Amino acid sequence: MLFITRPQERPGGYTVLSESNQWVGWLSRNIPAELDREVRRRLKSNLKHLLVGLELKAALINPHHHRGLNERPVLFEPYFQNLIMEFCVAAFSVFEGLGSGHWLRQNGHDGADARRINRGQWLPALCAVYDETGEHGLRDAVERTLTIRDKLHQDQLGAREDIDWHALSYDVAFLPASGAIRTLLRREADAVPETSNLHLEPN
Repeated sequence: MLFITRPQERPGGYTVLSESNQWVGWLSRNIPAELDREVRRRLKSNLKHLLVGLELKAALINPHHHRGLNERPVLFEPYFQNLIMEFCVAAFSVFEGLGSGHWLRQNGHDGADARRINRGQWLPALCAVYDETGEHGLRDAVERTLTIRDKLHQDQLGAREDIDWHALSYDVAFLPASGAIRTLLRREADAVPETSNLHLEPN
């Protein structure tokens, strides 16, 4: 049986890489200080838990994909694709949260009025901060992550040929999402928890 634990609690289980609070330093330096205090607190609280969840998913997805020909699988195959889907959804929430925060700052708002910020607003704001020249392909990676996520909408089964569970593959879905996360973590990289795996190239 696999257990998700803290160190020394169950040596045979998966040991967490980072505690949620270890992400507070990086988030504090990436969520604009000009935002309303309560807005910053909520965003920081939400994103720190999402980032720890991304670490767990990456720690299971990568060794399953990169296992040797005769090595035992890490995951039952549907779990592999489920985790990729969950990684994409959680990563997209991180993109959306940080992008919205930067859009608010760039446009002189603090978020206290709870205005809705659409993708056409927050995505350019995110790219302006984390990939201004486009050299890291952040916009394309975020848009591909969204496209993969949207393939799972089941509301037009007869009309859409692209509804495909198998589109949630490592190369097509996981790599763009994880690459976009690594691009974000280049900013204030010294504040990324040393124990994290999210800033590492998958291998």
